[in-house]
Amino acid sequence: MKLYLTRLHHTMKANNSFNLTRLICLICVLLIAPASMAGSIKCWTNKDGIRECGYSVPPEYSQKRIEIMNQRGVKVDVREAAKTKEQLAEEARLAELKKEELRRQEEARLRDTILLNTFTTERDLKISYDDKLEVIKGVIEITNTSTRSLQNNLNGVQKKAANYERAGETTPENVLKQMESLERQLKENDEFITRKEKEIQSLNNQYEADLKRFRELKGIEPKKPTNSAKM
Repeated sequence: MKLYLTRLHHTMKANNSFNLTRLICLICVLLIAPASMAGSIKCWTNKDGIRECGYSVPPEYSQKRIEIMNQRGVKVDVREAAKTKEQLAEEARLAELKKEELRRQEEARLRDTILLNTFTTERDLKISYDDKLEVIKGVIEITNTSTRSLQNNLNGVQKKAANYERAGETTPENVLKQMESLERQLKENDEFITRKEKEIQSLNNQYEADLKRFRELKGIEPKKPTNSAKM
């Protein structure tokens, strides 16, 4: 009996060694096997619209949409087709639009912050508007005064030039240059006043927009006009 147990022990030990050797050999085979045996399956659509599959993608379809399948035929990943120049350009355009929209939102947020930090009440806003309006109107009035003075001077020079013409004499060069200078200054004054009048319109629009936004931020209802009819 002891001899039998000894032989059985040696037999089992030999079988375990044989199994371990088989396992090591199997691992080595898997490690050195060609990639096509263990690799994933790739599927694409050819130029005729037919679906094809294989372990490698032909070069002419490498930029197309590729589906990755495992050995059981289950889709595990998708590699989207390379984007065309038109698609890339459209993406860039949309990204720029989004960037511009974010910039406008940030500017609007900043304007709101400045509006609330600068003015406490509607009255403060009105006072600021009136002050700016008076400054522009003052500049226009000064320019108008200058224009009247320039026009008087131009009238005098023009009379002088007319006198030379009636006398049959050539108008002196300095008189002509003086007339030209006065006319140029009058034109510049007119253009300046036009710009200032546009500033007033812009200021009015800005005040109305600021007042509306201030009320929105403060949750203030706009005042309704009251009709006082006499009985």
